[in-house]
Amino acid sequence: MAHYTTIKELLYETIHRSKKTVPQIADEMGISANYLYRAGLPTDGSGVKFPLEFLVPLMKTTKNYNILKHLARLCGFILVKEPRFRGYRGDEIDLVDEYQEVTTKAVRLLKTFLSKPTFENYSQTVNALDAVMEKSAQAHRYAQKKARGQLELDL
Repeated sequence: MAHYTTIKELLYETIHRSKKTVPQIADEMGISANYLYRAGLPTDGSGVKFPLEFLVPLMKTTKNYNILKHLARLCGFILVKEPRFRGYRGDEIDLVDEYQEVTTKAVRLLKTFLSKPTFENYSQTVNALDAVMEKSAQAHRYAQKKARGQLELDL
């Protein structure tokens, strides 16, 4: 995730840098393409305000949740996507190996960033740390289900 300074910049990126076109996004959201295009313009007087009730449909349509992550960080929270799975598709040792791999990568990148603090190293480090949090959430969810005996059999 790129770390922008304003929500308006993130709104622009979400709308205008999506794999989908502005008319496709607007159609899926049920709003005017012209309105959506103008709502995503930088604040220079030509843009329009973007209502909060359109924010969740926009993020779901574009599959870009950077605005939500930005808002969480502004408020001092860390946002991690809750994993959705019925059971871990693989050996449990693979779950541990994957967790160890992303954690090791994050530590290595953090060391690199601390010795050479560039924006590129910072971005790579933040992305790696986010991946560790996502894997932690996945492992946490799996451990909860295992402790409750709710794991499903792979047949």
